[in-house]
Amino acid sequence: MNNSSEAYRVTIRQNLVICITKVADGAPGTDNLTAGTRLAMNHQRNGCIDGEYDFPSIHSAKDFAVLSLDFVKRLASRNLEDLQAHNFYAEPTWENPLAASRQGDKR
Repeated sequence: MNNSSEAYRVTIRQNLVICITKVADGAPGTDNLTAGTRLAMNHQRNGCIDGEYDFPSIHSAKDFAVLSLDFVKRLASRNLEDLQAHNFYAEPTWENPLAASRQGDKR
């Protein structure tokens, strides 16, 4: 008995949605929360949301892709705000706070 089903896969590389494709061997989660949880865990562990996420419909795949891009957009906005607010007279070096925390470096 074959448990695989046709699904729509959202592929994310370097925090960017690369494609949404129809796949014959997909393994969609029981709900969108499953994929969202995976995305959050990937970000927490690796500092990125890269991965392949399967969905039962093109609509749920598209919604997830939009959500993923919005997530990255919000991270970039926070970094931009941090950079703009940085006092370069007091501290001439700025590092992305997300990258520094992943490296264990709190300058």
